[in-house]
Amino acid sequence: MIKKLHLHNIGPAPDLEAEFGERLNVITGDNGLGKTFLLDACWYALTESWPNGGAFYPSPEITKLDPPFIDSSITSNVGNEMAHRVAFHFESQSWRNRRGRPQLSGLAIYARIDGGFSVCDPARNYLVDGDKEAQRRRAFHFSQAEVWRGQPLDAVRTEDIVCNGLLRDVENWRLKGNGVFDLLQGVLRTLSAGEAETLKIGESVRVGLSAADIPTLVMPYGSVPVTHAASAVRRILALAYLIVWAWEEHKRAAAQKREEPTRRLVLLLDEVEAHLHPKWQRVFLPALIKVAESLLMKDAAESIQIIATTHAPLVLGSVESLWDDEKDQLFDFDLEDGRVELEAIDFVKHGSAEHWLSSDSFDLPSGYPLAAQAAIERADAFMAANPDPATADKREIDTIHAALRKALGGDDEYWPYWTPYRDQRRLAR
Repeated sequence: MIKKLHLHNIGPAPDLEAEFGERLNVITGDNGLGKTFLLDACWYALTESWPNGGAFYPSPEITKLDPPFIDSSITSNVGNEMAHRVAFHFESQSWRNRRGRPQLSGLAIYARIDGGFSVCDPARNYLVDGDKEAQRRRAFHFSQAEVWRGQPLDAVRTEDIVCNGLLRDVENWRLKGNGVFDLLQGVLRTLSAGEAETLKIGESVRVGLSAADIPTLVMPYGSVPVTHAASAVRRILALAYLIVWAWEEHKRAAAQKREEPTRRLVLLLDEVEAHLHPKWQRVFLPALIKVAESLLMKDAAESIQIIATTHAPLVLGSVESLWDDEKDQLFDFDLEDGRVELEAIDFVKHGSAEHWLSSDSFDLPSGYPLAAQAAIERADAFMAANPDPATADKREIDTIHAALRKALGGDDEYWPYWTPYRDQRRLAR
């Protein structure tokens, strides 16, 4: 679990600080202000590895007199809280990590926006001091293709294979009948948008002349090979697979090492809503929490932390009923006077998605399209400047009315404000 993070002279602002909730953290803000950057920094603080090899580098104006650093406070896999600073070393153009064994914070999974994933496992990515055998990677980084077809893609020897990939593992789990396939089905069922669209793995089929059996998804209109499924469905399927794969492989590695499985899980998700229809956005994040708390780690969970970015008001609205101010935290990136700022803000229930759009998380004047918003603002300004409809300019009223009719639906809630005003002017002729 990551508790605190302080980034100095690196990224979009001279200093970014965050104190995270122990369970759910949601980060909002406009494009380009640093949401993905913050998730990458969280991943580095948790694992001392860069997601997909993408290290941070300071901007040219930063000098050696005030070098960048990353301060973090982490709860380790064994429950100890540790403060740690990593500084950028200009001579080597690298970040100076502490020597020795990194204190991992449990099983960490990062669902990246590029469709890839990063996984850090305390049972498999834990370096042992003085152990030359352990030139082990600090984390596993999967491209989108490797999630599906295995890592590495060009593996020849069995001992070189890190992951078989979704296409092989799903069928292997089904044939073994050891409960893992059923766990995956349960995770997919929980992540589904509803009974009408419950995701379920069906029988495997051959596609073309390939010798491989491809799992199918049972859809309301029939079975579809998973490789032909929609983008949103493939993303959910990949996430469900990676979570199940990482957890099962961790338990197996821990058993081989005669250790207890971790009691901590950290999930990082960039843009929860990516590819998802609104009806999926309304259920996905609560469902993911349920997966973590009741399905995945029901026999071992002590601490589950989720840090997610989103642009979607429906995602924020979806967690209103389960939000806990003692465990959860909402953050917002803003641009103030040319400076990027990250602020922890109070979570307030807004109900509808439209009300969320005008909240501090999105800062829009309303949920209307730009043309409708402009027409309404013009009408409001005219009525304020001309409180007596009888003396108002009729031609301007007609022009405003035409703009409103073009932009608004016939049953829009603004008409009761405008129509009586216009009617009074017509009666005053």
